[in-house]
Order: sequence, then structure tokens, then C-alpha cells
Amino acid sequence: MADYMSGGIRFSGLSSGTDFDSMIDQLKKVESIQMNRMTLWRADWQRRVDAFGTINTEIKAFQDTVRSMDTMNKFLSKAASSSFDTVASATTDVAATEGVYKVEVGQLARNAMWTYNDGFSSTTAKVNTSTENQTLQYTYKGKTRTLTVAPNTTLDGLVNIINTDPQNPGVKAALIKNGDSYHLQVRGMDLGAANSLTIGAGTNLSAIQGTPADKWDVQTAQNAMFRVNDWPSGSFIESSSNTVTEVIDGLTLTLKDVGTTQITVASDKEKIKEKIQAFVDGVNTIRTTIQNLTKINENATAKDPNETGSQFDAEIGSVLTGNYGVQLLSSRLKMAVAGRADGFDYYNTANGGSGDYYSTLAHIGILTVADQGDTRNGLLTIDMDKLDEALTKDPNAVAELFAADNIGATDSQHFSYYSQVKGITKPGIYDVKYDVDAGGNIINARIGGKPASVDPETKQITALTGDARGLIVQVNNLVPGSYSDTVRLKQGKAGQMDGVLKDMLSSEGTLKIIEKNYEKIMDGIDKKIERETNRIIRWERTMRLRFSRLEATLAQYNGQMTSLENQIKQLTAK
Repeated sequence: MADYMSGGIRFSGLSSGTDFDSMIDQLKKVESIQMNRMTLWRADWQRRVDAFGTINTEIKAFQDTVRSMDTMNKFLSKAASSSFDTVASATTDVAATEGVYKVEVGQLARNAMWTYNDGFSSTTAKVNTSTENQTLQYTYKGKTRTLTVAPNTTLDGLVNIINTDPQNPGVKAALIKNGDSYHLQVRGMDLGAANSLTIGAGTNLSAIQGTPADKWDVQTAQNAMFRVNDWPSGSFIESSSNTVTEVIDGLTLTLKDVGTTQITVASDKEKIKEKIQAFVDGVNTIRTTIQNLTKINENATAKDPNETGSQFDAEIGSVLTGNYGVQLLSSRLKMAVAGRADGFDYYNTANGGSGDYYSTLAHIGILTVADQGDTRNGLLTIDMDKLDEALTKDPNAVAELFAADNIGATDSQHFSYYSQVKGITKPGIYDVKYDVDAGGNIINARIGGKPASVDPETKQITALTGDARGLIVQVNNLVPGSYSDTVRLKQGKAGQMDGVLKDMLSSEGTLKIIEKNYEKIMDGIDKKIERETNRIIRWERTMRLRFSRLEATLAQYNGQMTSLENQIKQLTAK
């Protein structure tokens, strides 16, 4: 039978045995072209979403990094070493001043302890061998306890009676083994001379007596006695504890033995450098990812758009090349790194120096590589020699550059920074102006260019409005005249960066807005794909009905053809 052609699809040997399923499948491929294009289009948008997801993950990781160093206590690592650690050791916090401290220990604080000299052969030996109740009496920290000890109570039992007494004022009983014998020991749990302990004369146990005193080995409670840098001369500082926290600012001393040692406090520069390196690495990780997702490969060969599965194969750019959202993120990160830290002022050497010695990352050797031919172009790099020099000169200033947490400062000789309201007062540099009249009254006060209130009793000026709201300065000079200067509320690069990252990650931040926009686009594509899928289902149903009717028609024609052929054969045979 003749062949039939239609619309570029070949039908051969039409009959009731024709493979209509194959025909429909071929036609369905043509009908599905638009849906397939939309599916590929959606996949391209998903690649963009995934790319932003990668950036989002790295920003969160960097946020954890900056939050681990956003206060002076977190950032500025100081270490204390002892020339004789067996005499005393020390730990530091950020308030500790670098230097060497001589510590002389005269005696250690200790607790009161009474140990019975007579030993017992076993822990089950009886301490009350009578047939009546007896007592154990002691006084600790001024509180007397008289405990009832029943007949046949053992040494173990007595220890239990003391320790489980609900009104126990703070003693602990124990058994000390010496050779083959056991000795009862009762000790106060608190150090210091005020925590005395005595076993009273009211103790009348058969095997343990309160008196005479030689029945007991007694350790008297006492205070620690020490001096720092030979002060006080001729006497000692006393402490009820061997851990001392209020003698040297920022230093906790642990007294261990009688003797003399030198405690040296110094900044742990290596740990500080590790934190700075972590900051730089975090910035570079995000910058590298953005560079990779937005770079243009001039050597790439763009394919024919009609022969690619993705629009990105038809371009020499990357997934996010030219994306405004990425450009905005990159710009904000660069601005947070560059320039002065919030509330910092450039250092001025005039008149003995004013401002902040280090106010930008460049001041301590952190720069952006600008050489186009350098593989690190656009990334931060650290000049370690310059950083070492900065840490040697002023480690505290380096720490403030990264970790100042609303630290107030002023170079004025007439007023001083007093306080601010955390979360309300914003970091920055604010002008302070005021007059002092002939009566020593503060008038015409302004902070940040706005009128401020004056407390005539405390001589304090408080900002009421604007970014400086809640900032308070203390006026120290009440000589009549007009005065003006600046006060700085400083926030380091870590806190500044945390604010930028927090905004980026917020529900109204750049990343979330882009994500929502892309989700809307993909939702729209999904709806189109759904409509196209339903159309193809309806189309396929219609086509199968049509082909089934065609098959019925062909079967009818085949039957008629067979009948005619039979008739022709009969005529020919005659």
C-alpha cells in the first residue's frame, strides 16, 4: 500500500495493525516543546537560588566568626605567667594591665580541721558501747550542733549522722586510714579565719571524747596573707580565700604556697593574630564565592541557544553575572571593610596626639589586593610585619579596632565621656558644645548638633534626640566660657560587620528579598508548567480518540477492499 506523509511525520502501511502509540508519542514530543523549555527555564532559576544559598551559608558562617570576637573580652587575649608557679599562678581578663607584679605569700588560707588521735581497728567499730543515747557536740561558724548517737552506733554510722544532719552548718566528716587504723576527721568546708570549728565538751561518746584537747589534732582556720609589689610594707593583705580577684585589676591570683614569685602579664599576640586571620579569611571566602559566581570567562565558547539545555551554556558569564543583588551584597561588604570603624577618628599628632591610633584596617596592614594580574585580586591580604609592629606598639588599640563594643572616648580636657544607652545610642563621633556662665552653670548645651539636657546637680549633659540619644558627658571644668569638642562612641569592625550581615540575613534583607522574588518567578513557571501539562494530557486524550476512530474507519475500508478484491477475482475466473 502507498505510504502517507503528514507534517514531517511518516505513516507507513496504514491499516488496522498500525502502531498508533508510536505516532502519538512522536506528536507528543512536538507538543511538549514549550513545556520542556519552561522546565529548563525553571532549572536555571533554581541554579540562581542555589547560588544565593551558597552565599547565604557563607555569610552565616562569617557572622559566627565576627560574633566570636565582637567584644574586647572575646578578642583581646592576655596571658599571665608565673616565675614560680608552685607559689602562685594567675589568669587574666581584658582589664589586666601589661607588666610584672611581685607576689609574696606569707601564708595560705585554710579551713578548720579536727582529727581524732585514737584510731579504730575497723569502720564498724562501735563509738557508743553503752545502752543509752550519747552525744557528739561541735560548733562551726558560731552555730552549735548537738547530735544524738544511739547505742551500738558504729564509726561509719557516726560519719553518716554528721553528714546527713539537715541542720549541718557546713562541716563534713570522713574516715582517714593510717596503717591498719581508722581516724575520725571533721572539717569545716569554708576557708578563712572567720570559719572556726571546735569539738565541744558536750561530746560524751564511749570511744570519742571532746576533751582534753590532746585527744584531737587541730588545724585552725586562717586567712591567706600576701603582699603585691612589697605593699603593704611591714604587713600583709588578708583574704579568706586562696583565689584573689580584687587586688590587681583584671588579674585573678591563685595562691598555692608560702614564697615569692613574679607574675608577668602580656598580650597573647599569636591568639590575637589568629582572630584577625579568621576575620580576613571569612571576608575572602565570601568574596571568592561571589567572584566565582559572577565571573566572565573570555575563553569560554558560547553555544547556540537553540542547542543548549540551559541559557547559561549560551553565555560566557556565570550563574550570577550582572546580578544586581550580588553587586549590592558585594558593595556593602566592601564598605564595611574599608574606611574608618564606626565612631573612630583619624589620629592627629598635634598637641600631644588625639583621635584613635588605629582607625582603619589599612593602619594595621590589612589591604585589598588591587593588582589585576594577581590571583588574589579583590581579596584581603595581611602585611604581617606591619601587623606585628602595630601589636607591639599598642595591642589594645588593635583590639579596639576590631572589638570595641560602644566604648566611649574623648580628647577634651574639659569634659569626659560618662555613659550611653546600649541599643539606643548609635556609634559615631558627636560634637559637644556648651557654655558656662559666671555662676558656674552649664547652659546652651548641645550634642550632635541638637539641644541636650543639663543636670545642675551632677554637671552632666545628656543627648535627647538623634543618633546620640542617651549619650551622657560629664563636665569637669566649670570656669566661665564656651567649650566645644567631640565625644566618640566606638564600635569595632567585628560589631560593624555583624550589623551588616544581620541586615543581609534578616527577613527584609537583600538575600531574603531576592529569594522571595525568585520563588515567585519559579511559582509562576510551575503554574505555567502545570497548565501545559494538563493541556498535553487533554491533547493526548483527544488524539487517542481520533486515532481510535481512524482505526475503525481503516478497518471498515480494509473490509470493503477485501470484498472488492474477492469480487474481482470471481469476475476474472468467469
